[in-house]
Amino acid sequence: MSLYQNPYHHDNVYGHVIALLKQHTAGASGVHIDIGCNVAAIAEHVRDDLHREYIGFDIDGEALSILSKRGFAGHHIDLSDVASAKTVIEAAVYGSKIASITIIDTLEHITTGPQLLSMLSELAKSHGAPLVSSVPNVAHRDVGFKLALGKWDYTTAGLLDHTHVHLFTDTGLRKVMRLAGWHQIAAYDVLLAKSDQHFPPHHPAVASASALHGLLTSLRDAVDDHAQTNQLVRMWLPGPSSGEGDIAHPECDKSPFLSVVTRTQGRRIDTLRDVLLCLSAQTDQDFELCIIGHKLNSEDRLAVERIIENTHLEMRERIRLIKVDSGNRTHPLNVGFREARGEYVAILDDDDIVLGHWVEEFKKLATKTPGAVLRAGNVAQLWRPVKTAYGTQSVRAVGSMDACFPLTFDHLNHLVENASPPVSLAFPRSAYADLCIVFDETLTTTEDWDFLLRTAAVCGVASAKEITSIYRRWDQAESSYTVHSQEEWLSNHHAIWRKLDSLPLLLGPGSATRIRQLVADYNARHFGTHQVLPHPDIEAERYENAMREDIHNLLQSRGWRFTSPIRFVAALLGRPNKYPMLWAMRGVELEQYKKILLGSFSYRVAKKLRRFSAHLPIKATKA
Repeated sequence: MSLYQNPYHHDNVYGHVIALLKQHTAGASGVHIDIGCNVAAIAEHVRDDLHREYIGFDIDGEALSILSKRGFAGHHIDLSDVASAKTVIEAAVYGSKIASITIIDTLEHITTGPQLLSMLSELAKSHGAPLVSSVPNVAHRDVGFKLALGKWDYTTAGLLDHTHVHLFTDTGLRKVMRLAGWHQIAAYDVLLAKSDQHFPPHHPAVASASALHGLLTSLRDAVDDHAQTNQLVRMWLPGPSSGEGDIAHPECDKSPFLSVVTRTQGRRIDTLRDVLLCLSAQTDQDFELCIIGHKLNSEDRLAVERIIENTHLEMRERIRLIKVDSGNRTHPLNVGFREARGEYVAILDDDDIVLGHWVEEFKKLATKTPGAVLRAGNVAQLWRPVKTAYGTQSVRAVGSMDACFPLTFDHLNHLVENASPPVSLAFPRSAYADLCIVFDETLTTTEDWDFLLRTAAVCGVASAKEITSIYRRWDQAESSYTVHSQEEWLSNHHAIWRKLDSLPLLLGPGSATRIRQLVADYNARHFGTHQVLPHPDIEAERYENAMREDIHNLLQSRGWRFTSPIRFVAALLGRPNKYPMLWAMRGVELEQYKKILLGSFSYRVAKKLRRFSAHLPIKATKA
């Protein structure tokens, strides 16, 4: 075995190991055992900082000799024979209390890691000793980006040391440790933006200024927090074994084709009944239904449960009612997608209608274009709440079918506005579960549009012209268009556009011609062949200037001035109110400040006064 004579530094793996031990085991007395200690870079710090007796175990005689010359106990151990290793450890610590255990950069070098960890867990239980482990993270972006382009470079040391026989990721490590009876209590990973695998330095996959690197980084960073993690340094406590380890068994996965996520607040029981009726009559029953009850009171919850109970047995067995008591209207979608088990996930709100072949058409499309976002044809129709002759609430159509949505998906048109109702779409669950493309809960509207654009950029969209659903538009009834102001909708639009401008954009085949034609048309309309094209900074500046003017007009309005005594009293109570530096604020700050103004007590008072006096108007805001 090779010697790894790496020095101790507070910011390398050894320093992080000692930091975890000092933070979580301070004051514990006894011996510290270091499995696979090599030249024991932490020995002096265990003795001097933790005040414990250090005992090292390794198979390399030269390493043990170096350890002995420094005055520390070292024992020969063969980790390929776990039973004999246990005997060696028990003999070395006989009669002593084990205060802590470390296994630093060793697990990746042995094939008996799971068995060794299980043995150490049993040994540690009687002592209540924690374990600190360190392994290289093979999911570092430098490794993954190069591998995606067919490059895998073994080295003499580092992430892809040629002696490694087991590779670890954050998820894989947790699974191995749980199966062995270890449960994580702390982490202090070593981060490196440029690892030892950052070569050749100008390879497009790793070069920081390349467009490819930017695209891969935007995707990798969304998945977890370990794109730049070089060493996974974790602390564990012994406990019961759980899980199945890090060996995947994809053949055991018997997921339904489609998970249907239905949000409800229990206020539209009649239309929710329609949803369940539509689903029970599907020609393809390969689906599950996740009903997300959002902030249901006891009466509404019972009504929803009664509706579910009234479905036939086969249908009822595929329904799960998941109660959510927090968050805005976007939060239930994240809960539903997280709970979904299907290959695809579709959003079917409690007021929409799907035809009998809705699931069937999605499955046909998925067979032809696996992994793409699925989009089927959809029409809109105007509906209105009514009361029946028996006095119960119901709804009826008051308009004809309106084929207002295009039958095929156009990414460029969708950058302007959404033309795909959620009911017409099915998303590959892997985009949510594996790429962590989630719904943005800072958005109070248009959350489905934002999610569609980000998912479509990665997965692409496959369209079917077959009409499979009806999107209900409401007349004389509450909807998202009546609950949220036009100003709020516009603010969310700009938030989405800013997000899109911050990310690389993938477009499908044929997009180059579309863009070329659009630019040529723009130039022709502006009387030149090389005009300055629209720029996100210019658009953002116009929007911000409009917001500044809007806020200024509000603060200078007669209604706001009339309520100044309220703010004067607030200032006396320690809540000073200064005129904002609007010129220094950017889009998000301006939106937030305006939201605060519109939610303030002063504004609410002025708004009430306006209802009674035409002489105290508050100037209308710009949409």
